[in-house]
Amino acid sequence: MATTGLSRRDFLKVSGLGAGAALVGLPRSARARAAGTERRVPTLCEMCSSRCGVFAVVRDGRVVRVEGNPDHPVNLGRPCARGNAAPASLYDPDRLRQPLKRGPDGRFRPISWEQAIQEIAAKLQELKAQYGPQTLVWAEYQNLNSGLYRRFVEAFGSPNHTGHAALCFANRNVAYAQVFGSLPSVDYKNVRYYLSPGRNLLGGVKAGDVVKLAEARAHGARIVALDPRYSELAGWADEWLPIRPATDAAFLLALAWVLVEEDLYDRDFVAGRTVGFEEFRQAIAPYTPEWAETLTDIPAATIRRIAREMAAARPAAVVDPGWHGGNGMYWNGFEAARAGAVVNALLGNLGAKGGLVMAPKVALGRIDNPPEGAGGGDGGGG
Repeated sequence: MATTGLSRRDFLKVSGLGAGAALVGLPRSARARAAGTERRVPTLCEMCSSRCGVFAVVRDGRVVRVEGNPDHPVNLGRPCARGNAAPASLYDPDRLRQPLKRGPDGRFRPISWEQAIQEIAAKLQELKAQYGPQTLVWAEYQNLNSGLYRRFVEAFGSPNHTGHAALCFANRNVAYAQVFGSLPSVDYKNVRYYLSPGRNLLGGVKAGDVVKLAEARAHGARIVALDPRYSELAGWADEWLPIRPATDAAFLLALAWVLVEEDLYDRDFVAGRTVGFEEFRQAIAPYTPEWAETLTDIPAATIRRIAREMAAARPAAVVDPGWHGGNGMYWNGFEAARAGAVVNALLGNLGAKGGLVMAPKVALGRIDNPPEGAGGGDGGGG
């Protein structure tokens, strides 16, 4: 081996220069990570109500990007386009940063938080004294503070708390609660037959569910999109049923009719876990596939086939509750969602692999008597 004549000090100098040169060749974000100037703060995305787990990547006190948290069950480490846009929303130059009050000239001018709180509180008390507490209507988009908002409205004495749910998922939630006691979700990973009334999962925001459904499809699951629109899911599905808008309830009732009249439903599940089946059988007697065809534009033969295919795949066959439970934004949206829940019950899929699952209960502590030293100081609250 030839002698180089380099001392240990010279060698370390050269090595340091090489490492620096290597860092220069990396993208800026990679250089920041390598240099240790970035930190990743675990949090939840508030760009929609899915609340995906993410890391806010902070550099010099500023959020520069969002990364997915692979341990979060909703997105499995994959933020959607909306989540990736969060920093742009956070630093939007038009974002309101303090209260504004309209002046006599009609223009808004900044005021302090103290002034805003005092004026709003005084006005609320004035209205309450004159008209009663029900004069207050609190309308909001559902967020992580919604529970506090409801508590405030209740403490004020008003029953009028409304917002996003009334425009989106209220029909579905109430309908499934009436049938199952609570809102279940789909075991997308293990489903064998997936019917989606109006839910465009591929154009939505829950990336983790898409990954699981794609895995199920790769293992032979059949995907059927029931949607007036040729959505992303419809284009990817095995079958697209272009139903007439607002007629999902008719289609689902006809599915139930076939399951009952052809004795394809889960007899053990119905006998052991439901009430009122005979009354239900009588109630759906008029809702034949032929009746549904006149309303939905879906042929009666197709409705019968779908019902039989789902019965053959049960209990791993599912009508997705979706966001709206079907045509949730129409006058009959509640009944459409309940019809989907009833079809799921007839398939006996609640608690079954590939069926509907309930979220596990989490034991929470009490907040009215926090442990010694809890909260406050050093950023411990939140």
